[in-house]
Amino acid sequence: MIETLSVREAREQLPSVLERFRNGDRRPVGVGSHRKTEAVMVPVEVFDELTAERARSLTQASASVRAEGLTVGADVEAIAERWARGEISTVQMRELVRRLYDAP
Repeated sequence: MIETLSVREAREQLPSVLERFRNGDRRPVGVGSHRKTEAVMVPVEVFDELTAERARSLTQASASVRAEGLTVGADVEAIAERWARGEISTVQMRELVRRLYDAP
């Protein structure tokens, strides 16, 4: 379960949350209204690890496609790279690729 702070609490506690991160605490801290998590703060190292893992997954998927003698179009690669950087969700990535191929 993720600790979730209200926006007011997050504003007030931001210096202490940053200090926790500086001291090696990697636990995410949520922010949201009415204790419903709407955003998550993590140390930058955690974010970097997550985006690096996405990039590795993308590299492995591309290698698998090439091993089958297929190619990935530049438009699909651009969408996948946006996903790897965390700019779009997995659901959004799939929807964008489906639209490219007019798939349901």
